[in-house]
Amino acid sequence: MAEKISDMIKKEAGVDKGTGDRESVGEISLEKLVEIAKSKEGVSLGASLKAVLKEAAGTCKSMGIKIDGKDGQQVIREIEEGKHDSLVAGK
Repeated sequence: MAEKISDMIKKEAGVDKGTGDRESVGEISLEKLVEIAKSKEGVSLGASLKAVLKEAAGTCKSMGIKIDGKDGQQVIREIEEGKHDSLVAGK
């Protein structure tokens, strides 16, 4: 069985479990999150790498894991605005 996005994020962030409240329990780099999203492209419900990356950022938000010091919702907005398109494209 394939590893879940949440398990991959926890492993990269070095945490045992996420939190349901607003406190941060760990951090992951956007570059690592893109790697995770790429590994799940075609397996996840997201239709594109950008969609899978947004799904992964949302998972980080719900688990209390920051992405380069930012909240997952902020990173989702940045992805939608195209601020990370070069990273998503692998350039």
